[in-house]
Amino acid sequence: MSDYILKPIDLTAHGIAQTANLLTEVFGASTQFTPEFVDWEYNKNPVGTAVGFNAWAGNELAAHYVTQPIVAYINGKKTKGLLSLNSATHENHRGKRLFTLLAEKTFELGLASGYEFVIGVANANSTPGFLKHLGFTLVAPLDVKFGTGTPGVTFAKDYEYARDWDKDLLTWRLNNPKLHYVVKLKKDHFTVLAPTGKFGIHAVLGTFPLESLPKNVPLKSTAGLNPVTIWMGLDEKLSWKQKLYFPFPDRLKPSPLNLIFRDLTNQGRMIVSNQIKFLSLDFDAY
Repeated sequence: MSDYILKPIDLTAHGIAQTANLLTEVFGASTQFTPEFVDWEYNKNPVGTAVGFNAWAGNELAAHYVTQPIVAYINGKKTKGLLSLNSATHENHRGKRLFTLLAEKTFELGLASGYEFVIGVANANSTPGFLKHLGFTLVAPLDVKFGTGTPGVTFAKDYEYARDWDKDLLTWRLNNPKLHYVVKLKKDHFTVLAPTGKFGIHAVLGTFPLESLPKNVPLKSTAGLNPVTIWMGLDEKLSWKQKLYFPFPDRLKPSPLNLIFRDLTNQGRMIVSNQIKFLSLDFDAY
């Protein structure tokens, strides 16, 4: 490992451009990891700038791992944590355990900066690495349902874990330069949807009290429109009674998505799947 130098991520315009180039090279141009998008993800978040590490081989960016600051209620306490976000290793530098090294350095820096936990969504291929090498616990596979209209509404407060979305955070999140979201307004709440890339199909990202509706966000209204929708997340308090939603067939899922969690403090906290609220808006699927 003496051939690599590990450094905190560079959040300047030059560093953002280098990161965007690596992410595009690893994941393909269709992922739209433009400098504008990466800067929005890493620098514009009201909770704080991204926390992560890069591995350098001379002047070449060999690997990158980053987390995004978030705020969530854990057992009723407002707590700062990190969302595991982007990881990429250049093809010339794979098989060197760089991801594990960068993640551990990131978590050390995160804890020193006041972040108490890391949460993330991992696919079937990456989940074992997070569990075996990085000390995460598996919370549960995300539920996936499809139907028409929007799910029931609950703003219960007694979750063990629930992300905090205030108006400022929603304004930032819904100003994603890569996507244009859709809002469905009701008397006392609104639901955010996103195009999935499949004609006529939208993803339900979350439902929020009307007073949290952001201003100056290009949200398109779906008045009178009931597209086919997909709901993905975890929330056993959400009622599906009298809703035309059905479990998404496993054989049609590209890969199961698993919610994972790691407490960075010495408190040993864990979260239980039937006591949490986790929405599609809570991670970077859309």
